[in-house]
Amino acid sequence: MLQSFYGIIQVKHYQNARLRLQTEVLKDDKELKEEFLHNIRRIVGINSVEVNSITGSILIYFDEKVIESSFLYLVVLRLLHLDEEALKNKPGRIRELLKQIFESADMAVYNKSRGYLDFKTLTAGIFIFYGIKKLWKVPGLPKGATLLWWASRLLSDEKRK
Repeated sequence: MLQSFYGIIQVKHYQNARLRLQTEVLKDDKELKEEFLHNIRRIVGINSVEVNSITGSILIYFDEKVIESSFLYLVVLRLLHLDEEALKNKPGRIRELLKQIFESADMAVYNKSRGYLDFKTLTAGIFIFYGIKKLWKVPGLPKGATLLWWASRLLSDEKRK
């Protein structure tokens, strides 16, 4: 089974030496289309190739005895200059949305405190307050100590991998 790379290239159909792919990079890019067609037709085992520049669709008929479908897919990625983009690690949409929300909250706290606090420092302060409160009331270390540890991690300038 061939894997699609969302937003880069999708496998629309694969069956009996017929592979249909869809990608945005071929839409209205005649130069890339011509380069792609010129190079892919030179590969042994390719019977025919059709590219629709309007939809970004690629239809490839090939001989499965000569060229394996997964190898052909990798060749297409390389010829369209999508190999690095497809294989790099990308954050999900929800992660990006949460990042924007926290950046907005950070700016709001910074502005409201007239530059004294940012969101991280405020959160660390809350953890410190409740951590000390829990340690003082109930010396059961894990809960209060955990909050203090979180606060120290937030305030440290060390970047985590």
